[in-house]
Amino acid sequence: MDNLARYLARGISAAGLCAMIAGLPALADTARGAVPFLTLVGPSESVAPGSDLVVSLMVANPGTSDVAFDGPPLLPAQVWQDGQSWPVSLKAMPGSRAVVPPGGFSYRAYMLTLPPGVRGRLILEISQNLPNPLRAAILVAPATGGTAAPEPVSAAILVPKPVALTTASTLQRSFLDHFGVLDPVYFIYGQKAPEAKFQFSLEYRLLSFDSDTTEILSGTLQFGYTQRSLWNLKANSSAFYDTSYMPSLFYQFRAPAPEPGAGMGNLAWIGVQTGYKHESNGLGSVEEHALNTLFVRSGYLVGRSDRWHAIVAVRVFDYVGGLADNPDLKDYRGYGDLQVMLARGDGPSLNYTGHAGKNFDHLTSQFDLTFPIKFRLLDFASYFLVQYFNGYGESLRDYNKPSNTVRAGLSLVR
Repeated sequence: MDNLARYLARGISAAGLCAMIAGLPALADTARGAVPFLTLVGPSESVAPGSDLVVSLMVANPGTSDVAFDGPPLLPAQVWQDGQSWPVSLKAMPGSRAVVPPGGFSYRAYMLTLPPGVRGRLILEISQNLPNPLRAAILVAPATGGTAAPEPVSAAILVPKPVALTTASTLQRSFLDHFGVLDPVYFIYGQKAPEAKFQFSLEYRLLSFDSDTTEILSGTLQFGYTQRSLWNLKANSSAFYDTSYMPSLFYQFRAPAPEPGAGMGNLAWIGVQTGYKHESNGLGSVEEHALNTLFVRSGYLVGRSDRWHAIVAVRVFDYVGGLADNPDLKDYRGYGDLQVMLARGDGPSLNYTGHAGKNFDHLTSQFDLTFPIKFRLLDFASYFLVQYFNGYGESLRDYNKPSNTVRAGLSLVR
């Protein structure tokens, strides 16, 4: 991540950064030698003359401690072409203060209106009170459409940058930015068979229906995939006991994150998901179990996200396509589930997930207790996880059989 961050940004001094952005919290932990990097990222495709477009101010943290990043609401800038310049203003799009972890990066989107009648290759520059200006190239198409032919730009305007900067930025926008977290990712182990349990999960953004930034993700169409396996490690063949495959397709609206400084007791709507989910264990025999559901899920945040807070999420669903493999599954799964998480900022958290069956007589509960841990050699977030399960259907193979077990291990996403 350190290498990627360096490709994505040009370095400036912490003093220069604070001089540029009035009111911005200090980004550099000078006592520890942590100097953040900034870069200005322009659009990857040509734009129309005089149009509104989005550029991004990106910050990378190569240090060893978190830094706060809160871009200013308005940035003065200039647009250059062949020695001529036009003053412009970058207006911040709605967003919230971010905390950039060591080796990570974040960015804030700004809206820019181009000068009318100017086309060709332009250079956007932010230089006020900076020892080294930030610059980004913008390609403006002719008024009749199409792609503008490249025009020569004065060498005094451009600052040489590695080709890897453009490559990494394109990779970030077209590939990495489309992936997200759907469900927890972990590997845990216990004494009762099946001893091991692991899960991985992701979501991929297929479509964006409105303006879409890291701070505010409005309407999007997402493909999700979660896979959960129970592994009988003590068996002679160390066979997998059961695996659930869970692809999904859903519409998601994620509300803006509340400001960390909001008052205690504050209630904030997180967003909503609605769509289709399939689940099966793929055994292809009498032990084959499968179900299809249409669901709606929504949640709320109570308290300050940077201090003690709670998240309450409710999901309701209905079965579609029949349950030939397991006609009584509704008796154990019911028509919804509840999730409640209590956490202190990015510190310890306790998460409860439960459902009670169709007639509220088959209670199933799972508790996940996590503590952040750091490995000197591993450059990613990790947590120590203790999980307690008590109820029915830890796997589809045993959807109607009660069990209880405790496992512990490593979680990468909670």
